[in-house]
Amino acid sequence: MVLCVKAAMKDAQRVKQHLYGHGLFDRGYRHGKEGGFVLFPVTGRFRSSLPVTFVERELEEAPAKGGLKERLADALTEEERDSLTSSFDIVGSIAILEIDEALLPKERLIAAAILADNRNVTTVLKKAGGHAGELRVQKMAFLAGIDTRETVVVENGVRLRIDVEGVYYSVRSATERKRIASLVRPGERVLVMFSGAAPYCCVIAKRTEAAEIVGIELNEKGHELGLVNVKLNKLKNVVLINDDVRDAVPMLAEKGIAFDRIVMPLPHTGHDFLDEAFSVAHRGTVIHLYDFEREGEFEKAAEKAEAAAKRNNRTIRVLGIVPSGQHSPRVFRVCVDFEMLA
Repeated sequence: MVLCVKAAMKDAQRVKQHLYGHGLFDRGYRHGKEGGFVLFPVTGRFRSSLPVTFVERELEEAPAKGGLKERLADALTEEERDSLTSSFDIVGSIAILEIDEALLPKERLIAAAILADNRNVTTVLKKAGGHAGELRVQKMAFLAGIDTRETVVVENGVRLRIDVEGVYYSVRSATERKRIASLVRPGERVLVMFSGAAPYCCVIAKRTEAAEIVGIELNEKGHELGLVNVKLNKLKNVVLINDDVRDAVPMLAEKGIAFDRIVMPLPHTGHDFLDEAFSVAHRGTVIHLYDFEREGEFEKAAEKAEAAAKRNNRTIRVLGIVPSGQHSPRVFRVCVDFEMLA
């Protein structure tokens, strides 16, 4: 008999995320079903407000799994195994790989192995170039499974429809979106520049008592998906604008609209839009500016914020610089949190 938590089907995804996130899921067994309920094997009893009950049931043991390199040991040469990157991103039901040039003849074999090892993955794609153009979109090539670019991601209590090729979205930023939402106070008016498919907007709206969240996105596909996601999560306090930040923000400023918090998740060039951000900021506004900086040089991101403040005759106070992911060797995505003092 195995100790399990029994959760209604409608609560299963939320319960599963909690169990995995807190190391409570017993990976030695497969989950089971009982009527309209899902049975999740757990490592022990725990206290929680989750809508679950503890039961003991017979569950199927999960087969021992080696890594991707072990699964492909007989199919790849030693040199090919050394070139294989065993980590990859999973966005909803889509796995996204980076394939070394030496492994191109074996890429579909690798993709098939990933499908076999990951029951929730139904599509395997590979990156076909870096993020390009003003819209930061990335071409993908199909390898295995269902040939699609769209999927639904569940993160931080929201469901997001994402097009991994048509709209920039980073599953690795989910923790950072949760951090920003945790800082939002009741009644705040929040602006999210470069809002994409509206992940920041939806997470903030779902997890806080913000009065209004305004998202601005130039990419028409991203804007359309953002509207879908707002509707999908039944959010009433999100307004999405399909326009260039350089055009939309001045129009808001002319109407006398100002924000209590401004999120700028565009690491490469976000600092180029600080003038626009300052035009709709008041004393006490907190701005979150993202940037890419080398290890040991994070303060350069704060210097960009301070230079923009000086240029606009404003005074700011840096609250902190928070690393939020690695971009490349020794280069990190960081967020400068700063407050407008004048």
